[in-house]
Amino acid sequence: MENKKYFCSELNNVLTCMNQDIVSCCSGRVAPSYFNNYKGEIFSKSYLLEIKEKYFNLLNANDIESTPCKNCFYLHEMKPDDKISETFNLINISHWTQCNCGCIYCARIIESKGEITKRKEKSKYYDFLPLLKQLYKENLLDKENLTVCFQGGDISVLKEFEPTVKEFLKNGVKNFQILSNNITYQPIIKKLLDKNMLYYNTSLDCGTRETYYKIKRVDKFNDFVKNLKKYAHTEFINNIGVKYILLHNVNDNREEIDKFISLMSGIGIKNIEFMLDFKVLFCKDFTKHPIPANYKDIYLYFKNACLEHGMRFGVWPIAEEFIKTNVL
Repeated sequence: MENKKYFCSELNNVLTCMNQDIVSCCSGRVAPSYFNNYKGEIFSKSYLLEIKEKYFNLLNANDIESTPCKNCFYLHEMKPDDKISETFNLINISHWTQCNCGCIYCARIIESKGEITKRKEKSKYYDFLPLLKQLYKENLLDKENLTVCFQGGDISVLKEFEPTVKEFLKNGVKNFQILSNNITYQPIIKKLLDKNMLYYNTSLDCGTRETYYKIKRVDKFNDFVKNLKKYAHTEFINNIGVKYILLHNVNDNREEIDKFISLMSGIGIKNIEFMLDFKVLFCKDFTKHPIPANYKDIYLYFKNACLEHGMRFGVWPIAEEFIKTNVL
């Protein structure tokens, strides 16, 4: 019997700049790596492509056991039109852990130790701008369809955030995705929104100041609302998404959801994203495990509330699958 061959669009198209490593994806586990403990090394195009090809060869030989990709939900059986690309069309910038709030669900809590940063700082690991210039020099970034995603600590405390955006703009990039806690207003974000060049994603997770403090560990609920209202004054309000990350015994109740939906409706937000706590989703080896029994009811209630208010309800497919199949 012929061995199955596998393909991964993340490995093919994505470059993720983590706080210490340069890897292929941010799947929530150890990803195929280009650099471990990156310290600003100079590299060639052939170096990165050889590593990418090595992992694809293992997948094509059905040797998934020799890769970090075993059981990963991004893998699919290879199709005739699956081809290895020589450029990346998505770059995730995630090389800093500093943040001006302390979300209890944060995936970076181990690196940041829960510290709350109050001023702009450089990354504690490496500068991104020299890396970016090297990537352009080696023609490793798609010049026509590159998407840039900031998803590390918070952009408001990253010193090189704005210079990095300007460098991408200089190179013709027109598609940005920025994840932010929305505590600090950023004029450049408003400019990108008004030019239809940005999808802005932020996570409120509640509808009250009290619950906000329990989750974020800072008293910045009113700042969040004020800044979101400023950003929402744009022709492209559909490019703003607000998340509600469900946390057991914290915000998994109808009263909190009602207040959240009412607040977002009043501001005019059209896109709502429902999510589970990362610790629930990204368990070891992606094995099945039980989640709280009330999640299915809360999920359906939240979805219906969004639709009743004319909002687009979004949910990550793996989160939806967990809710449907893995409730106690």
